[in-house]
Amino acid sequence: MAYRVLYDIAQEPPFEIELVWLSGGFVLLGIIWRLVQRARDRKRIDPPKRTGFTTPKMLIGFGMVIAVIGIGLMGWDNWRLRKAIRNGEAQVVEGPIQSWGTERVRTARTDKREYHLYERFYVGDSIWFGYYQDVGQAGFHNGKNPTITFKDGMLVRATYLYADGNDDPPRS
Repeated sequence: MAYRVLYDIAQEPPFEIELVWLSGGFVLLGIIWRLVQRARDRKRIDPPKRTGFTTPKMLIGFGMVIAVIGIGLMGWDNWRLRKAIRNGEAQVVEGPIQSWGTERVRTARTDKREYHLYERFYVGDSIWFGYYQDVGQAGFHNGKNPTITFKDGMLVRATYLYADGNDDPPRS
């Protein structure tokens, strides 16, 4: 049977580009703030000593934390996933989707979007897939717009790895 490729991790970036812009924006804002601050301090007769945690240093530090966590960890997770696939750890399952469903899972946020959408299904009668949509993670999480519409009985072929640790569902 001929299948159409809907998701290929080799075609995906290792991290979300929005995090690059966000962390770069904080670092750039901190640098510009410090340069303006230094220029104003030079015009003063008695310039203040700026030691300790100043606002520009905090902005730069915050941008670096976003870069390390958002870009570094996501890139590392993506690299581990691709390496496992290259090393032949991935398995393939084919069959109809069964027990497909979604559910809203509440988060601690109190703004407009205070939930994640959790999607789950079996492929064939043996392999269970479950993931939160639209969250930053390596691998498939059906977060693209438009999302892929799954339904019971749909024939699919999925390449997957078992999750790290003692989790039951495979990490797709």
